[in-house]
Amino acid sequence: MSIDCIVAGAGIWGCTVARRLAESGRRVLVLEKRPVVGGNVRCEIDEETGIEIHSYGSHIFHTHIPEVWEFVNRFIKFNGYQHKVLANYEGRIYYLPLGLALINKFFGVELKPGEVADFMADEAHSKAIFDAFFRGYTSKQWGKPPEEIDDSIIKRVPVRSNYDVNYFNDYNQGIPLTGYNSLFERLLDHPNIEVRCNAAVELDGATLKLSGEALPAVPTYYSGPIDALFGYRFGHLPWRTLRFETEKLDVKDYQGTSVVNYTEASVPYTRIHEFKHYHPEDAAVMNSPKTIIMREYSATWRPGDEPYYPVDNTESRELLAKYQAEAAKVPNLTVGGRLGGYKYYDMDKSIESALNLAL
Repeated sequence: MSIDCIVAGAGIWGCTVARRLAESGRRVLVLEKRPVVGGNVRCEIDEETGIEIHSYGSHIFHTHIPEVWEFVNRFIKFNGYQHKVLANYEGRIYYLPLGLALINKFFGVELKPGEVADFMADEAHSKAIFDAFFRGYTSKQWGKPPEEIDDSIIKRVPVRSNYDVNYFNDYNQGIPLTGYNSLFERLLDHPNIEVRCNAAVELDGATLKLSGEALPAVPTYYSGPIDALFGYRFGHLPWRTLRFETEKLDVKDYQGTSVVNYTEASVPYTRIHEFKHYHPEDAAVMNSPKTIIMREYSATWRPGDEPYYPVDNTESRELLAKYQAEAAKVPNLTVGGRLGGYKYYDMDKSIESALNLAL
């Protein structure tokens, strides 16, 4: 088909942009460098157990933005899963985030809600919590020795004065009943959308090309790494990456919940995911005599790795500004999404960003 717009990158931002363009009557060519769409929200179904494996780490949809919730519910329905995270410290299990459940168990006290603020204002108490649950975990996540992690971080950690152990405050939460892949399939299921995978775009001067051939000079929405688009001419933007080890176990339930954080620096991985717990409504999955876990390791990004978390510092902000200035010179080009914007968007914020674009 002839095209009016190009969307390069079929993650959640790109697919939302493509759907908006298509519904406005424009013919859209979606180009995705991977063999499949979905970006880092892509999942795979284990044939033996039926368990939906989050290929790039756990993704829980949560939002308090009405427009975003209304938009995604046009395409999928959610199972109402409420995310609760546990922390393993010295072999004992605690509820995160920081609240009455964690504080009372850790210190062996029975605080009331009105007593939490004064208790945590005591430097000895705040330091003990920080050392146990944040120092080691943060050092693994960002690749710094534990002694370089500043104690002042604990002052920015919200403290709940109740027993609410729901990890997110957003009142709309869940996992798609039909799986995350169905969201992308349905977003792109429109007669005005054509999808091509294994199709990485490149920039030659001010001309976007695919396999060496110039693409039409139409409005283009790019959500790949902004530094990659310009051939890293100013250098690589710094990222943290993740490595995963996935294992199928001959037990019905390994850890009793979807995510357990391992907070000690001596434990090499940051957390273990157990995916069957994301679909408590699926009796066949929950009753399977086997389960699938994934250990997650954080590492410094190297060329060829998958970028996950942008490293926000003075140098990276200056480098990003250079690439953004170059992007502004390219006619008809809009750069966005997690990689293009060099921001760690939650899924709802990525959709919100796409919905707010003036197309």
